[in-house]
Amino acid sequence: MTHRTSRIQGTTACTNAPAAPGRSEPEPLAETGPAPGAAALRRALGEDGYQLLGHQRQERGTAPGELADLVFNTAREADRLHGKLRRHAAHVRDRLDDALNPRLDPAFVPVTGLLQNTGHTTDLHAARFAQQMNQLALVLESYQATVRRPGG
Repeated sequence: MTHRTSRIQGTTACTNAPAAPGRSEPEPLAETGPAPGAAALRRALGEDGYQLLGHQRQERGTAPGELADLVFNTAREADRLHGKLRRHAAHVRDRLDDALNPRLDPAFVPVTGLLQNTGHTTDLHAARFAQQMNQLALVLESYQATVRRPGG
């Protein structure tokens, strides 16, 4: 498993599929925790900063409002990509479970093309998620620099 330290304080960008229990069932939020984009915002900004970000987002047409909206949208896209990666990982796990099922006749277990292009696709999903988390770090840094600036 390859972990790279993200620029968002206290987070890591995981570049391979996270483990998930069960077979492709939707996982309740309580078990998986908050989505990584939203969690990164709350960790980096704190609860007060997160609330301020939400209020600034309502100020359409202003620089802080547009930047706050960009931060939220970037975090939401990271969360969407994370969900897509988790669903894909569940699909891959299901294919492996089917192939390794001891109740099946070994003569009928596929020996070639088991994962076909799913390994490559998993890498692409993981890389896109890591890229989005890095994008979130950059946008968040810009937002924080604007908020810290007097009059910003």
